[in-house]
Amino acid sequence: MSHLENMRYRKQPGASAVYDDATVISGISTSSTGTPVAHDNGFYDTGPPMSDAGLGYNYEKKDLDYAGHAAMPQYPGGGGGGVDRSPRLRITKNQWMTLGVIVIIAAYVRLWRLSNPANVVFDEVHFGKFAGKYINGTYFFDVHPPLAKMMFAAVGRIAGYDGKFDFKSIGLDYVAAGVPYVGMRLLPAVLGLAMVPITYISLAALGHAGDACALGALLVVFENALLTQSRLILLDSALIFFTGATVMFWSLFFTESHRPFSNRWWAYLLLTGVNMGNALSCKWVGLFLVATIGVWTIKDLWEKLGDLSITPKQYIKHFAARAIALIAVPITVYLFWFQIHFMVLHKSGDGNAFMSPEFQNTLDGVNLGHTPRDIYYGSRVRIRHDATNAGYLHSHLSNYETGSKQQQVTLYGFRDDNNYWVLTRTDAAEEKYANSSDPTALQQIKDGDIVRLLHWKTFRRLHSHNERPPVTTNDYQNEVTGYGWEGFKGDSNDHWRVQILESDPSVPESKKKLMAIHS
Repeated sequence: MSHLENMRYRKQPGASAVYDDATVISGISTSSTGTPVAHDNGFYDTGPPMSDAGLGYNYEKKDLDYAGHAAMPQYPGGGGGGVDRSPRLRITKNQWMTLGVIVIIAAYVRLWRLSNPANVVFDEVHFGKFAGKYINGTYFFDVHPPLAKMMFAAVGRIAGYDGKFDFKSIGLDYVAAGVPYVGMRLLPAVLGLAMVPITYISLAALGHAGDACALGALLVVFENALLTQSRLILLDSALIFFTGATVMFWSLFFTESHRPFSNRWWAYLLLTGVNMGNALSCKWVGLFLVATIGVWTIKDLWEKLGDLSITPKQYIKHFAARAIALIAVPITVYLFWFQIHFMVLHKSGDGNAFMSPEFQNTLDGVNLGHTPRDIYYGSRVRIRHDATNAGYLHSHLSNYETGSKQQQVTLYGFRDDNNYWVLTRTDAAEEKYANSSDPTALQQIKDGDIVRLLHWKTFRRLHSHNERPPVTTNDYQNEVTGYGWEGFKGDSNDHWRVQILESDPSVPESKKKLMAIHS
């Protein structure tokens, strides 16, 4: 074979010498001229020509020097005399030219007729609308983290979008409404285009040949799913871009493992953490990226733990660096984008009901007023569903179409007068209270009390009985209705027991007495 490779060899038990600089031709080893000179790390510089192609020596192939250097230097903190297996990133001028041609092809594929179709497509219904809410500053609630949506809002604002088009249904005409949708679609197109060089550089950093790097980049260019989602106002292009950037910088980080704690080593490690935080800030599916880098890090640290050339102090530095860059930095980035999210959405909007009253009071246009802490019999209250935060206990003048056909009781996500209920005593408690020494004194509701809830607008009492609700036939679930009329005394099916499940440790009385916010 005409191909020459520079190999490194380590001395094995029973071996006569180890050669740093040896040429392998078709598997036959010959050394450089000169006399072997021993080093403290157990390696030799050069040696005399070997007879019988070195077959009389016991050699172990340890590493390939990708840069073509005969002796690979060791750096402080890198493990002393340990073997460096990290690849060296080398992209030739011809490879850069090849990548440039591939990027031009990718740009044509992704940008050609980006304006088509000129209508709202698929989930542009949601993410275009959210961009408008960011521009207008109106609060909304969505299951996805905010970064990708804020990126669309920023690009839309630059392109001239005023946030008034509501994206309310698929098929709406962008052109007739004057929406700069091409500018907004340009963001995912550019991010999708960036994945082509990211793929090429990542493969090169992992030590693959130029042909393999070009093939990987071309596969990304023509992959149909990536191409489609990079032409629409969707979150996926941003997620994949930051995921790809994370993998690229992580791969580049390992090309610097022979120079730990150098500026470039730190830069690649920190950029890995920043982009991992950005990916997680686009969609929570980015957690799979966190798991991937996490497993890779554990493997890397495990190998360093078994390298006896790395001192405990050096190992602690490696561990701390990865903890900072791959745990603290992503968390900080994630929280930073949420802080920006809350700062931008400062006006009252349709997402208010998903948030606590304390948070809602911070929004412009919301004035909940002061709420008395202690709750007494006769208090008018709103009761919010705590487990789902989906809305308030609500009733209105509409009856169920099945079951008892009594007045409906539902959850409603917005503030409304039909959310108000008055807490009253049972008839027996009312009679006992009327005969007390001070029948006019306020009486606070306590844990274990039996109460009735009177709907403030319709004068129906919150009622339950042995009827199946319209949404289920399970025999252990009963219908809840509004029953009665003004002046009607009701019955025992209107009785409800107060149970305080959680209280505020800073207000000890909230464990036994019903209080707003605290219990």
